[in-house]
Amino acid sequence: MVETGVLKEGLRLAAGYVRRSLSFLREETVTALKFDHTWKLEKPLFDFKELQSLEQWIVGCDADIGGLSEAYWGQTPQKTALFWGTLSTEVPPNANFERSGYAGIRSKEKPFTLFHHPRIDTSMYRYLAVRAKGDSSQWYVNLRTDSIYPSYVWQHRLHFQRPGEWETVMIPLRDFVLTSHGYVQQRQMAMDRTRIKTVGFSIMRQPGDFSLELDWIKAMNTPQTIGDLDLVPHKQALDQAQTKTTPAVAESPSSAQPEKSAQ
Repeated sequence: MVETGVLKEGLRLAAGYVRRSLSFLREETVTALKFDHTWKLEKPLFDFKELQSLEQWIVGCDADIGGLSEAYWGQTPQKTALFWGTLSTEVPPNANFERSGYAGIRSKEKPFTLFHHPRIDTSMYRYLAVRAKGDSSQWYVNLRTDSIYPSYVWQHRLHFQRPGEWETVMIPLRDFVLTSHGYVQQRQMAMDRTRIKTVGFSIMRQPGDFSLELDWIKAMNTPQTIGDLDLVPHKQALDQAQTKTTPAVAESPSSAQPEKSAQ
């Protein structure tokens, strides 16, 4: 009986693997036939209208290692996702750690197919957009990509101007900062926006109740952007071409001003 159960489970996993592979092949074939590389305003990444979509996320907090925080994840009657709980910075007696008080959620990695390991490609978009209702706590957005160092996380603050109300927060993808084990790295490197594995949210060392409600997450442009490029309206481009009377002069290194990056 045990062998029969193992065989059935193996067949179920194999069937899912084949289905995912055929689905990927079908999608890639359609994309190739359409040859659609046109500008798009947005790329939906996650929504929470279906209960099954919440099952594709992982919840964690310091209670996993013996801490006293509590964290919960569920769907609201309005078909949004709610992450809530209580943070405790108290370190229990005889604990094998010195600091406590964190909680977070992150999306699961998509499973392998026969042809590839699915990743999120945001290279053609300027912003990570989050429609959410947050509290007055300091939140963080966390992105993981393919990296030789599993601890590498690209992070950005998620600040709500109107706590308790719905807001759409648009974060420039180029402004995410490389961290490792919660610390900003001195040697920064650009995030590979074509190979994002997971998206997550976290809160740290702010004792008390917390709440973050999510409606959707998207990669987005504005009508004037495509990735990190700025689009110039056709008429404006013509006007610039007609009024241009002198050749462009390269800026000398001594007069060039470095771009200030947001931290």
